[in-house]
Formats: sequence, C-alpha cells, structure tokens
Amino acid sequence: MTMFIPDISNRTGPKFMALADALTEAIESNELAINMKLPPQRILSYRLGVTVGTVTRAYQELELRGLIEPKVGSGTYVKDRQSEQQTFYHPVTSQEGIDLAICRPLLLSQQQHLSTILQDLSHEPTAQKAVLDYYSAEGLHGHNKTLQQWLSDRLNVDIDNRRLIWTYGGQHSLAIILQSLSRPKETILVEGLCYAEFINACQQAERKLVPVQLDDDGIIPEDLELHCKRHKPRLLYLTPAIQNPTGTQINDSRRLKIIEICRRYNVLIIEDDVLYCPPSHRKTPLVAIAPDITIYVGSFSKYFAGGLRVGYLIMPLTLKDTLQRTLRANCMHISPLMIDLVCRWLTNGAMEAVDKEIALELSARHRLFNQYFPPQNNAVIPGFNCWIPLPEPLTGYSFSKLLRNKGIHVREAEMFAVGRYPVPAAIRISLTGPASRSQLKTGLIIIKEQIALVKQR
Repeated sequence: MTMFIPDISNRTGPKFMALADALTEAIESNELAINMKLPPQRILSYRLGVTVGTVTRAYQELELRGLIEPKVGSGTYVKDRQSEQQTFYHPVTSQEGIDLAICRPLLLSQQQHLSTILQDLSHEPTAQKAVLDYYSAEGLHGHNKTLQQWLSDRLNVDIDNRRLIWTYGGQHSLAIILQSLSRPKETILVEGLCYAEFINACQQAERKLVPVQLDDDGIIPEDLELHCKRHKPRLLYLTPAIQNPTGTQINDSRRLKIIEICRRYNVLIIEDDVLYCPPSHRKTPLVAIAPDITIYVGSFSKYFAGGLRVGYLIMPLTLKDTLQRTLRANCMHISPLMIDLVCRWLTNGAMEAVDKEIALELSARHRLFNQYFPPQNNAVIPGFNCWIPLPEPLTGYSFSKLLRNKGIHVREAEMFAVGRYPVPAAIRISLTGPASRSQLKTGLIIIKEQIALVKQR
C-alpha cells in the first residue's frame, strides 16, 4: 500500500501547522480514509525534510482537532468520527426489533430546517443575547405575537395574546393544569380509554379519574351528564380532534352537547390537541367554540419533531394568573432559545412545509396499513396511530407479549383503560414508529400472520 505523503512546500506559517492543515484537508476530502494509518513520524520527517519534533507537534494538533487517534504499539490512525458521534448520541435505553409503539413525527426535512435556522441565528447578536437571558413566565413579546398570529390563522379565530402560555410540551401543560386547577382526591372525568401518560400523571398527583363511556363518536353525552351530577367534577379531559388510542373524532353535534353539559355543571374542559391530525380532517377546536370554559393544549413535538419539547396553552383569561404562578413554581420560564427556533419555523414556512411532508408520508403509510387491515370504521381519523381489534381468545396484553417475543413492539388496550372501564381486545400501533415503509410492512405482515394463526385454532 502506498504511503500518503502530503505536500507542504507552498504553505506559509509554522511548519507543524502547515503539516496539520495539509493532513486535515486530506482527511476531510477522504483522501485519507477512516481507519487509515498515518506514516510513522520518523519516515514522514525524512520525506518532508522536517524535524521529528515538527511531525510530533502536527500529530498532536490533529489529535486536538479530533481527527486522529494513536494506538499503542500500532501507530496513528484516522479517527472514525461518525461512529464516535453515533455512540455519543445513542439512546441510553433502546430496544431491538420493529417499534410500532412509539408515536412520533417522522424526520423528513427537519434537519435541514434546523441547520438553516441555526446559521441565521449565528448572525444575529441581538437575538443571541435575548435567547440566553432570564425572563418572567410571560416570555418575549415577539415570540408571543408570532404564536398569536399563527394560531389565529390556523384556528380561524382571533386569539387574545394574553390567553397564551408557552410550556415544555403537552405533558408539561397537563402537569401545570393538574397542579393549578385540582387537588388530591378530587375527581377528573376522562374518556374510558384515555392517553396513558395522563392516567399516570393523575395517579402520581393522587387525582381520582372517573371514566365516561365511549362510542365511535366520542364520549356519550348522557353518561357525561350522569357523572357530572354524581361527582360534581371541575375538569373534563378530552382528545376531541383524534382520540387516543382509538383514532376516532368527536363530531360537531356531539361537541355542542358536551359544551352545553359542561357549562350547565361548571366543568372546565381540557382539550388535548397534541396528536397529529391530517389537514383534511381538522375541525374547529372546542376552544374556538367555548373559549370561556376550555383550556387548549397544543404542542410542536408531534407536528414537527419529537425532540422539540415546546408546547402552549390557550386558556380563559380568568385562569391566567393561576396557571402562570404554577409555571413559575415549576420551571420559572420556558427556554427562549427553543421558542425562538419554533417562531422562526412558524414565520419562514418550515412548519407548514413539514406539515405537508408528514401528511404525504402518513397517507402512503395508511395505504400500506389498509392493504393488511381494511378500514372497519369510517369515523377513524388517519393519524399516526391505528387501533386493531383482536379475535377471541386474544387480549391486548397477551397479544402484545406474543408480538414482543417476535421483535414487534405495540401498545395493548389495557394501558389506556381507566379504572374498571371494560377493556376491549385490541392493540394500538403507530405507523410512524418505524423509520422506513419496508420496516412497517414487515411489522404489519407479522401482526396479520399471528392474528390469522389464532383464528385457525
């Protein structure tokens, strides 16, 4: 193998730095490939006509730059920086197999949008200073105006800027609401099948959850009224846009009935609109119909990137002081750096572009899903999650365990049932968990095959 000898004859400055720069360029251009051995110092000093000390200092400089690594008794090699980065950024906890359990937006063009926005920020000293400083819970004027304008356009309703609070995502919003507006042992009404982490949050906070019966159109108004009379709750938690876990949506007439009942019994509605809903299926939210009794929970974690832990609340003005006090007690204020990134994406079109990309990819994945599991319910919204009923004698728990042994991870219905609410035999899968359509297809085939085997018995 030919030994690589750099040319430093036309370089100015200290010879060790000229040599280091020449080798850096060779590494960056892949002329010196990963794991390639550099020439021994004595041989390189002889070939270049420099001292061994010059080569030693050049190699030390390259090591400081993170480009090479010495191996005792073997020599000096070009470092595999990509592998090192992958190890550095590898999750502490991960699982093998096909993950159909995690609900997250696919990473499509978001990395490019992040790179662009960070470059823009790097040229704005005023913005840099602002996003690194301390503030009150109210945040920064420009950030709040940006969110106000975006929400007014998106929801097609005027939003008073004073009704907005930034949070660290949907889960943080729910924690603030629970801490502010309820007390231990108090009753909160929820859908019989409910977002699992809200159940967990209420258990941790010692709140009593009472399930309201569900059908294909959402919670049943008559059962809601019965529980309002019996328990006199202050809060009702709903996912009206796209129910978690079943994927159904509350229709317009039922929304009005729910609002009428909540007004009559002085119940505040927590409208959780965090889950991604395709543009074609978005309805007017409850907060636009009944702003005086609705606390709207929104987040960019499901609409842009899972690692973007930024969300917001739209609340009645009467609750602003209470919620802001809790926010200050909880975390003082939300990172203006994270909010600034969101606001830039909201104004430069990135958020809208990613929304369309996700919708297109999600549509393709639903077509794939429908090949193996034809739709049984027209009320189901084509979001990230799909609800799969199971034949007897399967239960969600037993089937989830069976699939896990085959490397397929799903969510069983038991995770979402509140109290003694009847647990259907079903599983929830996320079409966006797998990174590729081929991986998703493999997972769907295995699920389909396992269900077929049970039916044959």
